[in-house]
Amino acid sequence: MVDLPAWVDVAQMKLDACPDGQGRWVCGPVNELAVPRPAGAPSRDIIVRDDTLRSGGNTPGVYASVEKKLRIAAALEEMGVREAEVGYGSLAGDRALVRELKRRGSRLLCGMHARSWLPDWRSEVDAIADCGGDLINFVGMQGYTMTRALHPHLTGEAFLERMEECIAYAKARGLKVAFGTDHPRPEVMPDTVRRAVAAGVDRWVVYDPRGWLLPQAMAMMVTIVRRACEDEIEITVHAHDDFGLATANTFEGIRAGAMGCDVCVNRTGHRCGNAAFEQVAVGLEYFFGYRTGIDLARITALSKLVSKLYEIPVPENAPIVGHNMFSYGGLHIPGILRGDWFLWENIRAETVGSERHIVFGPSALQRGPDSPLEAKVAKLGKSPSEEQMDRIISGLRQLIEAKKFATDAEVETVISRVMG
Repeated sequence: MVDLPAWVDVAQMKLDACPDGQGRWVCGPVNELAVPRPAGAPSRDIIVRDDTLRSGGNTPGVYASVEKKLRIAAALEEMGVREAEVGYGSLAGDRALVRELKRRGSRLLCGMHARSWLPDWRSEVDAIADCGGDLINFVGMQGYTMTRALHPHLTGEAFLERMEECIAYAKARGLKVAFGTDHPRPEVMPDTVRRAVAAGVDRWVVYDPRGWLLPQAMAMMVTIVRRACEDEIEITVHAHDDFGLATANTFEGIRAGAMGCDVCVNRTGHRCGNAAFEQVAVGLEYFFGYRTGIDLARITALSKLVSKLYEIPVPENAPIVGHNMFSYGGLHIPGILRGDWFLWENIRAETVGSERHIVFGPSALQRGPDSPLEAKVAKLGKSPSEEQMDRIISGLRQLIEAKKFATDAEVETVISRVMG
């Protein structure tokens, strides 16, 4: 077993914390009792579609130049991302991005959004095909609210006929075609999907643009689409995070049979953002054993790059990529100092290219053989007397009262000052 100390009885450990055998993480076995892994999960490939360049660019306050987006696209490709939604066919800057990606020899499959309800919808199809786009993502409005607001002339049969026209024309221009509608409606979805399949659509996208679906509802919609298309086409999911459910909805959509999902680095995107790239990419392997082809060790660096270029700080307590994900204080410190990462880390820091941080707060000043401070002293090979330990604690207490915490380096300085 990789990276486990000699004292660990793996058979016993697996009863409450299952190591993956590669030293990447430990999982809670109760998950598989409650939600068994789908049959064939280890051999199933999932397309994690990055949408940071398009939807992520819609984050309020973000302006990303073509050059910035090229840097993000390069980082995505280097870590194994195969497909990205890069922008809108109607925007010259996004078309320029696609042309430059192609000129540089990028192998990313470049998707672009198009509006199916426009009178001149063909112009967006032509623009995407002419700039070198690979996939066109048509968004159609089929729910009453959005239809009434955007295109009251396209309802019922008129909408379906426009959808068929869009698919046929885009296919004739050599594009891979995806289609999806705004508010998934179970009563109309089967016929809509069947009509799209007959017209030649390659992919159906199950959208939750409002972020109001529960995970069970997302799974239900994917199941409805699968039954309607009889698994003849690809299905992907696109979830927003207004209730903090985007990652869960994405997982449930994949479990229900979707083969891909849209994600944004650092949960960027409209309003509360989309499903987080870092959570989904890690979680698909961690929870379900799905293959994504993504080099997880590059995730933290990607997060930092997007944070810098989009000028959006990553919350310290953000899952996977936040500073606090691998920060330890109090009684968690001794295990980390011993190298027993699996005591407190579900995912090993190195697995996602991160590093640990140890912070000594008030609770770290407790005495005893398993106290954080005594573990630190032992790690340094020191054997202080009672009087020396009192002085170390006194010095650290003053430091903590002044600045709320002491760093690992500051603790070493205090110990060295007392003991020489």
